[in-house]
Amino acid sequence: MSHDHSSMAGVDSGDDASPSSSHSAMPMVFQWVMQTPIYSYAFTPSSTSQYVGALIFLIVLSIIYRALVAYKSHKESAWREEEKARKVIIAGQFNDDKASADVSTREIRGAAPWRWSVDPPRALLSTVNTGLHYLLMFAVMTLNVGYFLAVLFGIFIGDLMFARYGH
Repeated sequence: MSHDHSSMAGVDSGDDASPSSSHSAMPMVFQWVMQTPIYSYAFTPSSTSQYVGALIFLIVLSIIYRALVAYKSHKESAWREEEKARKVIIAGQFNDDKASADVSTREIRGAAPWRWSVDPPRALLSTVNTGLHYLLMFAVMTLNVGYFLAVLFGIFIGDLMFARYGH
């Protein structure tokens, strides 16, 4: 019985023509390599100071993300209160040539009506928040421990600074 392990799929046989030896795939384990690209090969730190700059960038991006999450939550509360405070005018009866109207303070059920002052800003905030969330996720997906810790630290600092405004 021959046990030729080099012919097994995914095992590098040392042959330069094999597909497994000619790829430069992202590592599938956490690593500390300073030259890990973020978002593109043009944004690849090549020195310690550039790596620290990349970490600071990720911390600031995480803080901005958490600030925008808190801001959106604050705006949602404000929009909800504004909608509750809206009055609905119901046409009344005509008495002595004067039109009367009743102002109803009943709570409107169902979804609030679409409004230019609410819905486009809400959609923009959601889009920006989702974009920042994905940018942070892509940085973490490099499996660089420094990037991972920078994102976590930035989210921690962002929540310390802004979370109380969002609720």
